[in-house]
Amino acid sequence: MTALSRLGLIALAMTAFLGFMVIDHANARASGTEIVLDVRGYDPRDIFLGHFSLIRTDLQQLDASELDGDDSFERGDPIYVVLERGDDDSWAPVSLHATRPDSGVFIHGFVGSRYTIEQEWTDPETGEPLAEARRVNRIQIHASFNIERYYASREMALDFDRRLRSFDEDGNNGVRLILSLPPSGDAIIKGFEIDGVRRIDRLW
Repeated sequence: MTALSRLGLIALAMTAFLGFMVIDHANARASGTEIVLDVRGYDPRDIFLGHFSLIRTDLQQLDASELDGDDSFERGDPIYVVLERGDDDSWAPVSLHATRPDSGVFIHGFVGSRYTIEQEWTDPETGEPLAEARRVNRIQIHASFNIERYYASREMALDFDRRLRSFDEDGNNGVRLILSLPPSGDAIIKGFEIDGVRRIDRLW
């Protein structure tokens, strides 16, 4: 076999592998449970051809003391968050688990940090400062779920950024992240919903 033939076989094998990866990703995205999460922030950052953006949702900062399940996590630990759909069709966390749950819709991620708050100086409901600190026992967990980074065109990223700064009278910005959750819980971003209008990313 000539060197040219060997290079051709290597190129063919690499193409086949990439094709398999794309098809596998498409199947996982199409067959997973679709959920939507409210987007709290969107930080567009310039890259070569478009924008690399950081998305913030309620999943990134979890109050383990307010949620069911486990709270003994350390940095780097896997974390599974069981989600339930609310009246507005947006999903929210209800329990935390160190191992994969046997049932329910859940998302899989990793713990970035865990710390305990023993005093608070503001009212958690109103945000108003308190005359004196009160003792609490809040366990805060910062986690990531591979949904915090999103690549968008420059126009779309800046449009999202402007839209997320516009709030209605209820304090909502009308932007939600659309995810697909396969059985593993490893989320795949499908697109966004803006004021009820879906914008699904095309795979090709």
